[in-house]
Amino acid sequence: MASALTNDFKPIAFALFVVIVMITLAISVYFSRRVRTAGHYYTAGGGVKWFVNGVAFAGDYLSAASFLGIAGMIAFSGYDGFIYGIGFLAGWIVALFLIAEPLRVMGKFTFADALVSKFKSKWVRLAAAISTLIVSIFYLIPQMVGAGTIIQPLLGFPYEWGVLIVGGIVILIVATAGMVSTTWVQFIKAILLLIAVIGLTIGVLAVAGQDPINFISQFITNGASNPKTGVMTYTGDAFMSPGLKYKDPLDFMSLMVALLLGTAALPHILIRYYTVPKPSDARKSTVVAIILMGLFYILMLYLGLGANYFAGQGKFIITDSNLAAPTLANFIGGEMFFALISSIAFATILGTVSGLIMAAAGAIAHDIYTEILGKKKSDKAALRVSKMTAVGVGLIAILLGILMKGQNVAFLVGLAFAIAASANIPALIGTLFWKRATDKGIIAGIIVGLASSLLLIAISPTFMADGAWFSLTNPGIISVPLGFVAMIGVSLGTKPKVQTT
Repeated sequence: MASALTNDFKPIAFALFVVIVMITLAISVYFSRRVRTAGHYYTAGGGVKWFVNGVAFAGDYLSAASFLGIAGMIAFSGYDGFIYGIGFLAGWIVALFLIAEPLRVMGKFTFADALVSKFKSKWVRLAAAISTLIVSIFYLIPQMVGAGTIIQPLLGFPYEWGVLIVGGIVILIVATAGMVSTTWVQFIKAILLLIAVIGLTIGVLAVAGQDPINFISQFITNGASNPKTGVMTYTGDAFMSPGLKYKDPLDFMSLMVALLLGTAALPHILIRYYTVPKPSDARKSTVVAIILMGLFYILMLYLGLGANYFAGQGKFIITDSNLAAPTLANFIGGEMFFALISSIAFATILGTVSGLIMAAAGAIAHDIYTEILGKKKSDKAALRVSKMTAVGVGLIAILLGILMKGQNVAFLVGLAFAIAASANIPALIGTLFWKRATDKGIIAGIIVGLASSLLLIAISPTFMADGAWFSLTNPGIISVPLGFVAMIGVSLGTKPKVQTT
């Protein structure tokens, strides 16, 4: 009879979990001695090597959505789930060719700094800071949901304890060494995650007794199961073609717009460009990240399909789509392998949450407190405010993670991408490439993109179910153009100020 993961206490898993947590905290304590200024706290002093930064990029970006959510979406939704993952990857092409080098030239600590380098306006900074906060919080929610979900079968603790544990550890990380420790945590967890995914993929193919091509082709021929029941319910045409999850093509297009443009607009991704010494290093870092993540998302196809394949054989059932990869690991390699995979997944969450809290803390402490309110005190005082802010943001993330229990983490991240693309991409494109853009146009683009995306999400099926006023689950195809229209229209209708370089 097919079984599911149990939520009992697992000594081996607990031991591995403790080791990873202790290593993470040791890194933070070690690097905390090097943090003396706000520059070191926010951007590691701009001295991170491009290869290290590229791997850290991958560690920052390969979040709970990538590992837990995408594997589950492929297992349950086939083609739609895989293309969802490819959408995450494709967005880096935009970052590489449009954003990386120009942003490194213009920025300092935050997303707002890049805009204000051209438009000397507190209102531009305020709009950008608000956008950073909202996007970061929306992205934090699925990471905390992933933490709570993985902690139950890993340690046998309740969901809420998982959220509290990851929140507490991350608060310690960012409140001690900031971007320095965050970079190395992300670097190490990216390497561990890739090793784990490669090992699990090899295990899937070995146990299935098939080569990579035949393993995929059988789904086209034989169809797939429902992983919650193990019953073969999907034909090959249905499972390996568009429409199983996104039945409305417009809804799928809207999602792709959000993913393609959202990557280059995520605040916690943007601030990592400031950690390298030169603009050319920013480009090299992006190339490294694309290579590593390309490998990762290809392998995720095998993990998602592997979970479905063995569920269809009655080997196990998957009670939660976010647990597809851990359930598969438990079947392939037993408790030890499950513990290793799940502990690495937890480390993945730690790295991503650290970057997000850094971005949110920068928006509050640097943009609002220091620059807008004019509280330009000593570096020591600025550093203290930044750390206090990081603690506050971490506590908010814990609360929201508890409230959003049960949601698919990849789906929730898609909403964060839509908000980022709608509010930030028009502002970035206008600032970096359009001489006619004005400060009022940039503000209008951020506000309209932000407000329209939030409003459309609020009245979508995500929150209103069958009574939704807006039929698409992702607003990107509407809210992104609205942001551009507002930025362009207001810029053309207002007189540009003399810009400074």
